[in-house]
Amino acid sequence: MIKCRVSDFPIAPDDVRRLAKLVVQHDLAELRYEDGSLRVTLRTTQPVAPASIAVPNEYVPVAPSASAPAPSAPAATSGTPVTAPIMGVFYRSPAPGSPAFVEVGDTVEKDQPIGMIEAMKVFSEVLADHAGKIVAIPAENGKLVQPGDPLILVEG
Repeated sequence: MIKCRVSDFPIAPDDVRRLAKLVVQHDLAELRYEDGSLRVTLRTTQPVAPASIAVPNEYVPVAPSASAPAPSAPAATSGTPVTAPIMGVFYRSPAPGSPAFVEVGDTVEKDQPIGMIEAMKVFSEVLADHAGKIVAIPAENGKLVQPGDPLILVEG
């Protein structure tokens, strides 16, 4: 373990805790963050157990109960994906309690907003890159997406 003073780093300790929270919350093997000349990489070498990372308790996810049903595999759906342009948390609506930008069965036009991605407290609209009818929405609201992950599937 390398010990350094907090003043040696151009990133606030709370920001490092937030990044560590993402690693735990989404069971990531590696997380990279870049901002100008600042580069931070958090890596795990073994499966992440909530107790293995020293973050405040409010950041440690609760394991699902044994009685919870296992998630079923999504049904195969055809369609052209509109993919995530960046890594971040995907939101289907512009604000909590607001209706979703789009639903399955809706028709979208090219450049119509279909959701938002939050990355480092900045929200970016995601626009449809082609028109058609939405046949599936594989991305879950409030979940982390990676660049290239399908957010919606469009036919037409």
